[in-house]
Amino acid sequence: MADFIGVVIAGVTALLGVYMIVTGDCRLLHGYHYATTPESERPRLARETGAWMVLLSVSVALMMMTSLPDWATVVGVVLLVVGIAGMLVSIARHNGGIVTSAAGAGLGGLSPRVSMAVCAAVGALLSLGGLVPGVYMIATGDVSLLHGYHYANVAPADVPALATGEGLAMVGLGVSLLACMIGTGGLCAHRPAPRWAKALMVAGGVLFAASIVAMLLLIIHYNGSLMGE
Repeated sequence: MADFIGVVIAGVTALLGVYMIVTGDCRLLHGYHYATTPESERPRLARETGAWMVLLSVSVALMMMTSLPDWATVVGVVLLVVGIAGMLVSIARHNGGIVTSAAGAGLGGLSPRVSMAVCAAVGALLSLGGLVPGVYMIATGDVSLLHGYHYANVAPADVPALATGEGLAMVGLGVSLLACMIGTGGLCAHRPAPRWAKALMVAGGVLFAASIVAMLLLIIHYNGSLMGE
């Protein structure tokens, strides 16, 4: 069933991407992703984001199809991050920002200062989802926050090492989300997008991908496989 669901989701994503590539129609994106994109650039925006969606469909298939080996999940995560990053870069390049309005720069028409504050606040909240459990696992050596099948075959002597590694990776996830949201605030609030915002987005994306991959590889190393089979 999981394989079937993965194929369906990947297939729909690929079809949407191909549609955008063939038609040059960017209206499948949210309106604020092309609100300030010149009409002459919209077909190019559609084709670029469509191509990234096709890549995302491959990543979904690799991650969701349980019949594939564990390394496919790791590759799928990397492709997922690359695909999302590629879409955001294309949108920011053609639209002048990831979220814009015809009224000017800012998140949904908000002032640049408010846009930055909103993104920073959301980033701080999201980061807690990685920082809190990560610090807990490092401090306690407890891996029970993971799914049981992720540590079913882990030797008792290796549990603290797995907890520390997974905890550090989760802290990395939290930091990456904060960096990406602050970078998003910069991209939304300023036009053209400042270099520091682009740098934060790139750094956050790389850290996010590295953290996810590290979590998966640590589980495979200590547990023998992702699912404990």
